[in-house]
Amino acid sequence: MVLKERYEQDLRLVGSPQGWAAFALTILLFVLIPQIFPAYAYPVALFMVYSLVAIGLNILVGFTGQISLGHAGFFAIGAYAVAKLAPIITFPAALLVAVVACAVVGYLVGIPALKLEGPYLAIATSGFGLAIQQFFANTPNDWFGGHGGLIVEKSQLFGDFFARDRAYYYIILAVVTVMVYMAFNLARSHIGRAFVAVRDAELAAQTSGVNIAKIKTLAFAISAVYAGIGGALFAPLLGIVSPESFSLLLSVQFLSMIVIGGIGTVAGGILGAGMVTALQDQLAQAGGWSGLLYGLVVLIVMILEPLGLYGRWMKIKLYWKSWPF
Repeated sequence: MVLKERYEQDLRLVGSPQGWAAFALTILLFVLIPQIFPAYAYPVALFMVYSLVAIGLNILVGFTGQISLGHAGFFAIGAYAVAKLAPIITFPAALLVAVVACAVVGYLVGIPALKLEGPYLAIATSGFGLAIQQFFANTPNDWFGGHGGLIVEKSQLFGDFFARDRAYYYIILAVVTVMVYMAFNLARSHIGRAFVAVRDAELAAQTSGVNIAKIKTLAFAISAVYAGIGGALFAPLLGIVSPESFSLLLSVQFLSMIVIGGIGTVAGGILGAGMVTALQDQLAQAGGWSGLLYGLVVLIVMILEPLGLYGRWMKIKLYWKSWPF
């Protein structure tokens, strides 16, 4: 087993030639998927979008220890911002508006959440998610389309070339790659370590100089930004946004992603999003039994591996590093 001797080693995102090779092969695989397996381009793009939301939720739940069942609300804000504004002010500008709006709303939601924890915080955030859904459903139709939603045409956002599905796939890949890189850096920064300190021992973190209120509200804001960017990418991918797409069930699915993948790790959010996306694709053929089967899979994963898929991978990795001793 390789022991770290310097702080620089702990700050490296990739610590070995084998790791760099695996990273390069992973990026190459994602680049080639639309070329080699065009039928899988849409589910893979959806997986990447969900990965952003799962990573953001993991920053809040896994790193900071605050439960949220309202991330479908932030997801909806990002989606509607792009659907409404992109044809008017271009997609990058609408994406920036979505980021700012989600950061502000996330910060404001985080303020009353300072006095709540556990199930009380979960109920409060679920109320926020339901309120956002009802807001978009009951506003005048010329605002956000009411219950019918808004049609999102990629040709209006990117022009003829980038309106192609393959081109938009690469836009999603580029944005997700940057955001994942930033998440890994955040986890290793002093802010990420402060998140973990608040989660593990809030009183000890406070006596060490950590501003609890600032860290908790910052976690909400960052988590909301990731969900908002995911929603902004989701709207053109789906082609339509409607209030029914952002229900409480979607927030529960986001939470199940980090439980399945592994709470408290960036990689866990990615693995969980991949697992849930694949399950949804396969269970769609089960009809009315899909919800029951989905719940059973989540229960089985939690029973067999409480640390999630990433926890299982770390156990396998540790076993082979220590084998045969």
